[in-house]
Amino acid sequence: MAMLIVAIVAMMVTGVFHRQSIMLRNLENVTASSQARWLMAGAVDWIRVILLEDARASATDHLGEPWAVPLAQTRLNDDGRDPAWLSGAIHDGQSRINLRNLVGAQEPVQAEVAVLGRLLALLGENESLAEPIARIVQLHFTDANDAALAVRLLPARFDDLEFADLPAREAAEKIRRYVTVLPVPTPINANTASAEVLAARFDGLRLVDAQRLVASRDRAPFKDLTDVVSRLADVSMTAPPGTVVVASRFFILEGGIEYRRARLRQRVLLRRETGRVDVVWRREVRT
Repeated sequence: MAMLIVAIVAMMVTGVFHRQSIMLRNLENVTASSQARWLMAGAVDWIRVILLEDARASATDHLGEPWAVPLAQTRLNDDGRDPAWLSGAIHDGQSRINLRNLVGAQEPVQAEVAVLGRLLALLGENESLAEPIARIVQLHFTDANDAALAVRLLPARFDDLEFADLPAREAAEKIRRYVTVLPVPTPINANTASAEVLAARFDGLRLVDAQRLVASRDRAPFKDLTDVVSRLADVSMTAPPGTVVVASRFFILEGGIEYRRARLRQRVLLRRETGRVDVVWRREVRT
């Protein structure tokens, strides 16, 4: 009987220690996760300062500037404690065709539908699919004139748009790398856009000429729109006023924090205005 009692007590004590160990580990995980979020918040503030300083130093935004250099995994502390690691990259939100430009008061904006059609044609797709894609985008915004409402309805990613029709869905897969969705209509930045995006945006610009334009830009960034057009004096290309710029307001941060067992990745949309940089939204990215 005494041995049985000792065995039962031993089992009970072992169970208590096991549950206590689980509770301590859960507490450590919660603490590490909370610390990772604080570190990410600090990283976002650091990026905001970088973008503000960039705006003060230059009137253009191009891929040769400090903000455009990806950050490899870097240790944040060197004090002998548990290491915290930061990595990430900033992307120009206006380097792609903004599907928000398609949205009109009641119907899609036909001039922007034509731009999307040219992009589809460049990628070997039927440009007539631009119209059904535009109508799907239109459905995601009930009132294009209400900017605050548009932000609330904004898909966080291109993947959030639902293309039920098979041809439209296949075409959407083709354009994924060249489009984005921002809270408001925006011009493209000629200093960061790909050749495909430039060829779609400029009427009369062939892809081979757009590639020449990008090669010229890589040697010396564009100073203004006149500089963009003058680089190809032998090509007749046009774009509506205000649709092409050489500086950006929207930037997307893709960042990651590793601390103890916590792994946190976020996508953050930043909007730069005169004298400030605001966080429009932040989304956690599942790894």
